[in-house]
Amino acid sequence: MTLVLSAVLMILMAAVEYANFRRQGQFTFLSVAHGLIVVGYCLPPFMLHVLPGTPFESGLWGYRLYILDLAERQALPESAFVTAWLLLFGGYAALVTGYGLGLRVPVTPLGTHPVSSRILITGVIVMGAVASAALTIYATQFKDAHYFFSSGMDIRGGRIQVRWGYLQVLAQLAFPTFLMAVAAALALRGRARMVLIAVAAALWAVAAARTFHTAGRFETGSFVVIPLLAWVFMLRSKKVVIPAIAALAVAILFVAIAPHNLFRLGYTFSVLSSMVESLGTDLIKAVIFVLGEYAYPHLVAAHTLTAVPDPINFRYFIDIPLGFLHMLPSLSGVDTWPPMILSLHVQILPWIPVDLVSFGYYSLGTLGVVVTFAGFGVILALFDSWLTHGRGWLGQSFRAAWLFYLPFRLFYADPYVSAQVGFGLITATLFVLAAVRWSKHKELAA
Repeated sequence: MTLVLSAVLMILMAAVEYANFRRQGQFTFLSVAHGLIVVGYCLPPFMLHVLPGTPFESGLWGYRLYILDLAERQALPESAFVTAWLLLFGGYAALVTGYGLGLRVPVTPLGTHPVSSRILITGVIVMGAVASAALTIYATQFKDAHYFFSSGMDIRGGRIQVRWGYLQVLAQLAFPTFLMAVAAALALRGRARMVLIAVAAALWAVAAARTFHTAGRFETGSFVVIPLLAWVFMLRSKKVVIPAIAALAVAILFVAIAPHNLFRLGYTFSVLSSMVESLGTDLIKAVIFVLGEYAYPHLVAAHTLTAVPDPINFRYFIDIPLGFLHMLPSLSGVDTWPPMILSLHVQILPWIPVDLVSFGYYSLGTLGVVVTFAGFGVILALFDSWLTHGRGWLGQSFRAAWLFYLPFRLFYADPYVSAQVGFGLITATLFVLAAVRWSKHKELAA
């Protein structure tokens, strides 16, 4: 039954995507959301049906595909999956409805009113200084640079305890500030451009150090893919665009297959060599491995139906403010806020994120799924209206950054995780919005 429902949803999304492309004529936030729904919800039923007992059951790095082990461990009844799929259909209908309503909201595209270079440079200096100082202070607790760059996975696994974690989050500002510095440099000439290029290079180095330390594929993907995607958006020659898109696809696949050892200094180059060899000799296996790694929403959504209201009662969307409150540094060293959904969720499904269907259902059951997806659709539409296709680096780099961040909330819907990994981008975006408003005000006053 789930195979039939999966096929029907893919056909429905293809029809919606075709209609949306005819209307907008460009690659949109909804397009990315469609792709991720296919990966996270539609393909997993086919993988669970076809892969067991085949040579592809073994993953790229020698261990069994994660989705197969997870499905066997959960051993959920078919009825749970059917119900989850009915929820997904209702959620998708709400998403498309919300998206259509969101497109009707008047939004001025970024780039309509050019941002003053002076304001942009001010933001680069302030946020760049904050990011650099934050990472420097945070890094002083490690005995040397080797330990700093090699301890990321142990920190993520709770095997190493660190202080001042909020400083590492503050250091996120380095990457979006790097994008802003490049935009400012492109708008200037002569010595000022050279100075800003040097500043951009320094910020890139800070962002690279933090990215390697955090040891996460999503953050590594953001660091690698966003500048490349922004460059692709700015291309106009079809002869260049096609190979550029192919190179981008290879880069995305390359990051997605990265094992954890990639982030252990000393193993990095040997692991990179193995990754290159795998792409050259086992491309199909590499693709299946990636699809298996990101197939968990299908299983998590069905499992959530068995966890509500016992052991997890309805949350009534309290996790939205809690996610931001848990981001605040605790002066006492102990969190006094109520537990967030992520901490409750990982007690029954360790290491597995909260997908968007689960977040909605945890919040308010079926109605929660409909409300969550409708709101998500509105947000996708607002960003499609604000970050349109164009030529300017600032607009296209932020478009690429938000395209990489926002649709992935389908997989990582917990507000705390969303606020944490998006802190730098959200803060820089708020600055750009303020800068646009100020530039518009000065333009009207002139």
